[in-house]
Amino acid sequence: MREKTHLRWGGGGINATGVESVYTLEEKLYLKSPVFVQNALVSYRGRKLLRERFGAEYERWDRFFGESERLDAAGLRAYQNERLGVVVSHAYETVPYYRRLMDGLKLRPSDLTRVEDLPKLPVLTKDVIRANLEDMVSSAVDRRRIRKIFTSGTTGDAVNFYWDRTVDIVNNACLWRGRRWAGFEFGEPYATLLGKLIMAPERKSPPFWRFNRSWNQMLMSSHHLTMDNLPHYIGALRSFGVVALDTYPSMAAVLARYLESTGDYLPLKCVFTTAEPLHGPDRRIISERFRCGVFDGYSQAERVVYSAECDHHRGHHLFEEHGICEIVDGDGNPVEAGTPGRVVGTGLHNMAMPLLRYDVGDVASLSTGVCTCGRGLPLMGLVATRQGDIISTPDGRLLPPLMILRPFMYVEGIQASQFVQHTLTDYTARIATDRELTNKETDELVRNLCSRLGQTVNIKVEQMDDIPRSANQKFRRVVSEVPLKWDGAVSTEALRAAGAGAPADDGGGAGPVEGEGA
Repeated sequence: MREKTHLRWGGGGINATGVESVYTLEEKLYLKSPVFVQNALVSYRGRKLLRERFGAEYERWDRFFGESERLDAAGLRAYQNERLGVVVSHAYETVPYYRRLMDGLKLRPSDLTRVEDLPKLPVLTKDVIRANLEDMVSSAVDRRRIRKIFTSGTTGDAVNFYWDRTVDIVNNACLWRGRRWAGFEFGEPYATLLGKLIMAPERKSPPFWRFNRSWNQMLMSSHHLTMDNLPHYIGALRSFGVVALDTYPSMAAVLARYLESTGDYLPLKCVFTTAEPLHGPDRRIISERFRCGVFDGYSQAERVVYSAECDHHRGHHLFEEHGICEIVDGDGNPVEAGTPGRVVGTGLHNMAMPLLRYDVGDVASLSTGVCTCGRGLPLMGLVATRQGDIISTPDGRLLPPLMILRPFMYVEGIQASQFVQHTLTDYTARIATDRELTNKETDELVRNLCSRLGQTVNIKVEQMDDIPRSANQKFRRVVSEVPLKWDGAVSTEALRAAGAGAPADDGGGAGPVEGEGA
């Protein structure tokens, strides 16, 4: 690592995490198998997922979603109220945790039949789930027929929970609804470049991809995306004839910037992004070099809130049939549309482990406008971001990621950057470059950052060859280790000044929208 230290010097950097070194026996056997065997295993897994996530039940939900997206606000709210009554009654009767909670609050299911009734319950946090996990599983479900989900947790907040088959199918129907909005249909060739371990990380030569023939899908390794390997990735995308790419925003931007550096383009029908904030500059270069629209999605493995962009790109449509999304303040009370707050979700379909008023850990706002596409599904206004991506300044301001990232845009030669907040006054700016920046350049960067953060902060600049990603290959360009305090609202003006208020240009989403996962 090449490191330059400046007068405004802060604490140490963050811990780098790489690929997990401990695999299950099944994973070890897969990683040691020849390429043709790995391709066969990937396709076998794809066929298994086809049986699990499609079929007659999927077709019913798919037809329903095609009709329900044209309902007006009253029709969508009526559906939510109907489902909420079912879920709450089920939770009270079969889930020990909710029986204790509601009895303690002197509540009965009849008190929670409308979306407006939800604030009668406290916000459900990850700490509460970890402390009560087994008591949150319904006694009415067959434990052998539900799936335990293990989340990675990028900020030390990992939590485990359970799915039933219905919520898996409903989520898949939401996924493909969004893909059809982009003009992409199941069976067309596409590539997935996400965090799954496709091959051994120590592999040095291509192919860095495997094929799921059941889905006409090329799964590309995110652990081998280096400058030397980029030509191989672009060549593979061309050779397979993909019409769509499903990936993280940062990875799509890496591919797009490589195409820009060579003066090349790779025309696609659409690019789907997920799991990281999608910032305006990245959206523009991805759209330009792939000559298509970028369709951002927002969801979580907990399956409580789902949203996606349509081809009008006016923001994220909330899939209200999937779950109830509340935007609340620090006390758990709903805020007005247009005001940013915490994203709190209530799932409407997971009967194995109902989640009522679950704090997702993100920040967003609801829009006061409607989309020109004519769909009745409401819009998220200011696009969601992790609470841990928002910087708290010493004077009490809350700054969105793009406001912090802009100073890096004016430094030539930066291939990647990451800004880490350790305390209210101590920060690290990590920069990956192919050359040594001058003192003048780094001093100017620090001055620009201080103009946003305040003149009392300490900023350490680290120059390095590469910035490590998390174990699942997600990349956070802004990381705050300071808990966000909700005694004051996030500044709407500051977010808009940073471009976060214009989803068609600077929109983004955070939170995993799980794809095929073959």
